[in-house]
Amino acid sequence: MNVALKEWALVCDLLVAGEQVALLRKGGIHEPHRGAFALEHDAFLLYPNAEHQSPEQVQACFHDRLAANSPVPHENASREHAQVIIPGYCRVTDVLALSDEAQVRALGAHTCWTRAFFDMRLSYKPERPLHVVLVRAYRFPNPLRLPYRKNYAGCRSWVPLETDVGAPFLAGAVPALDDARFEQYRREVLSLVG
Repeated sequence: MNVALKEWALVCDLLVAGEQVALLRKGGIHEPHRGAFALEHDAFLLYPNAEHQSPEQVQACFHDRLAANSPVPHENASREHAQVIIPGYCRVTDVLALSDEAQVRALGAHTCWTRAFFDMRLSYKPERPLHVVLVRAYRFPNPLRLPYRKNYAGCRSWVPLETDVGAPFLAGAVPALDDARFEQYRREVLSLVG
């Protein structure tokens, strides 16, 4: 595996802790599909990023964790010796394209985001759907540390890494949730967005 999904560090933490199973994607400035998100991989590493994280977009109960989840300096800062810390990986189980405000806002009970975050994501390029990606997360016993490369920068979802993560390392990862709990959580989220 040598591709990572760039996501808020807080969300990466919640995924590998088994506290969230949903990702929301609409696309970034440097997306290859004219700025639109495309699910290019059904399994990927997690690339924690502090860019765009803000307390206004996160429920108050997550503010302390948000402050603790700033793993890398701003991408324009000097990063000569910086590392990307990969906490685990995910496998996609479901992808839904939503544009209904009520469905999207219903995800608040199962994610860290606020209504303001959902509203912002819905209003950005409203002609495009908001993709809800349900994932099964796996946590590495010890996070993988990779050297940062300049080509990892930018507002994009997918980051091709210069390092391949082999099957033996991936096999050592622990599921964030056991099978029964994951399926229960997955069904709860699917029932909300119906």
